[in-house]
Order: sequence, then structure tokens, then C-alpha cells
Amino acid sequence: MEASADNADDVLLKRPWLSVNISSCQLLSKTWFGETSYRVLLTDMHCVWEERMDAASIHSRAQELNPRLRASVGAFFSHLCEVAEPCLSGRVGAAGCEVQVFLNRKDDGNIHVKLKSELAGLPFHWEFICSPAPVALVCVQLVRPLLVMSRLLQQQVEQLGGLLARKDAEIQDYRENGATLSRERLQTDVFESQTYRESFMSQTLPLL
Repeated sequence: MEASADNADDVLLKRPWLSVNISSCQLLSKTWFGETSYRVLLTDMHCVWEERMDAASIHSRAQELNPRLRASVGAFFSHLCEVAEPCLSGRVGAAGCEVQVFLNRKDDGNIHVKLKSELAGLPFHWEFICSPAPVALVCVQLVRPLLVMSRLLQQQVEQLGGLLARKDAEIQDYRENGATLSRERLQTDVFESQTYRESFMSQTLPLL
């Protein structure tokens, strides 16, 4: 077993958000599948949805959606993992059988992701019913990691700017002592961090 359901939050936190496209809707997803339980997180960057299911809930929904199929919860879940994990990680073609995936947005704010495949020669249907996630979960799984990464990238930019400034000072010292470039095309302008930042923002922001 990869991890218990109690540790699913920690496992999800260590996993990246993966890009998926369902019914022409671009989403990011995180999933965790245990032995007979799962967690699904989806976001379109306007809302975050989640679903948590245990063994009893999975068996009940499987029987409800597939009344002609008779199998243990383990058999249902094994097949569900085989077809669902690739679909929710942007690897639809990696599923072990042909899978159809649809997404429906509901008036109550939920989203339903429907899967259709085959199990033992019979149609197998599944439906992920994802509801808006609580603010605390959104902060832990999405907002806080983004803020941390933003701060790390900012520190990296500051360190690189400092390194370039020292390199410029070193080059200037060589020049003052008579050193010249053997190839003029290698000559660069002195790095101005503020000018670079303003230029970068003016060119990048319109594209966002």
C-alpha cells in the first residue's frame, strides 16, 4: 500500500499538479489511489474541487452505476485505477483499455467526471463527483506551494543579479588594467537589474 488514507494529504502535497484536458476543459489535477480508497483534486484556477472515497463508498457507487456487474470492491477498484489514473494525469492513451471521459459542470458548483470502459466484457461506468474544496485545503495544496515557489524564484533572481553585478565589476577591473576582448561580439552591456526587471515585466505581463 502506498499510504493510508490518513496520510493522503501529505502524499498529495508532495505531488505536482498535472495538466489534463477533459471535454475541451483545461484543468490541473492531483490524485492519490490507495488500496481501496482515493482522493482527487481538480482545478481550473478559478475553483478547486475534490472528492474523497473509501472502500464502502466505492463499492456502493460501482453497484449503482453498474448493476449488471458483480465483483468485489477490490476488482472494481483495480479496474478503476487502471482506467482513471492515466485520464487524470494527462496520459489518456496509457490506459490499458479504451476509455471515454466526459466532464459536466453542475448548477450546484460541482463537477462530474464520467468514465466509460469495459470490465469482463461488459460496459463499466464510473463518475467522480467533485465538490468545491474548503479554503484550508486550497491553501495547503495550491496557494501556499505557489507562494513558496514564487519566493524561491525571487531569491534566485536576486542572487543571479548579484552574480552578474560582480561579474561586471570583475570585467571592468580587467579593462582598467589593459585587458581587451579578442572578439568584439562577446562584449555585453553592464547589467542593470531595475532596467531588466521593468523590461521583463512589460514584455511578459501582456502575455498572461
